[in-house]
Amino acid sequence: MRTITIDLIQERMILNQDIYSELGGIIFKKGTILKERDREILKAFGITKIEIDQESDVNEKQDKVVNKTEDQSSLAEDFNTYFKNALKVIDIVLKNAQGNAPIPIMAIREVITPLIQDKYINPQYLLNLKLYSTDFTKYESHHALSVSLLSYAIGKWVGLEKNEWIQLALAGILHDIGMSRIPSHILYSKNKLVPYEYEEIKMHTFYGYKMLNHTMGLSKGTHLAVLQHHEREDGSGYPLHFKEQQIHFYAKIVAVADIFHAMISKRNYRSEYSPYLVIDHLLNESYQKLNSFIVRTFAKHMVNLSIGNKVILSNGMVGDIIYIDQNSPTRPMIKTREGIINLAQEINLHIKEVFKQNQK
Repeated sequence: MRTITIDLIQERMILNQDIYSELGGIIFKKGTILKERDREILKAFGITKIEIDQESDVNEKQDKVVNKTEDQSSLAEDFNTYFKNALKVIDIVLKNAQGNAPIPIMAIREVITPLIQDKYINPQYLLNLKLYSTDFTKYESHHALSVSLLSYAIGKWVGLEKNEWIQLALAGILHDIGMSRIPSHILYSKNKLVPYEYEEIKMHTFYGYKMLNHTMGLSKGTHLAVLQHHEREDGSGYPLHFKEQQIHFYAKIVAVADIFHAMISKRNYRSEYSPYLVIDHLLNESYQKLNSFIVRTFAKHMVNLSIGNKVILSNGMVGDIIYIDQNSPTRPMIKTREGIINLAQEINLHIKEVFKQNQK
């Protein structure tokens, strides 16, 4: 380790410290492999000296990155297999529910257990759940499983007891089980729903709650999440127009997971939304309709942007992240060929995609 002035920065030097701005935002993380262009970024923030590792560490670090990439590829293949296996079971459960078949809670727990391992409860997988939802005819199953994984993750991140996490996962699987009681001509209508049809759709929360009344293996919170996941903090939701403390905490978690996955998913009547735009939407909704603590905790864990990430913006421009304000994690400063764009000020722009390492 040694300290140098930024004028001496060379390609492939490794940063040995976190670099912060005067406002406390992180500019570069420890371990960043520097480029000569980073010198200008540091100058812009008034940084004159940095600590670096010896350049000889670069090759060793790159070997570790290669090995890590190979491990991640294997994990992704396993996740895909587990996801598909779980979908088969959930698809059968949802279809059988139309005929009043009992809900096989133990079978559901068995197929989701491999997916809720710590190595999968992270943004790498949860931000990309839309990639597994390409079959529009299986959307209900994909949505149920995805909301399950997201609800489990949120329960963990907000600090609930470990034994509650699996109940949240079950709530996610079953939150829309009442849709099996909605007439198919309404549920799959290609036309805009008329008022009475929309009122019938809203009844799925009551139907699902009633269906699960005598199902063993579910907590009270799980039952209430099925009933209340469309309630909102300001009383504007349904079916009972509950507010704030009247709504069970599980229902508030499932509500966030439900909205997130629905919006990032491509449907036959619209394109998917960027997960970063959806998180923006959730943060805006947290002021009145959604629980602020849950949404902000979710955003904190899901927005895995880092200084140096290459991104594509909604207008097609490509650039590198040079600064992240922790109060607006989805709206960093981006350096493009045309100049620096501050997304916190350019509200009509958003991050569409973060490039993977091999796309740069």
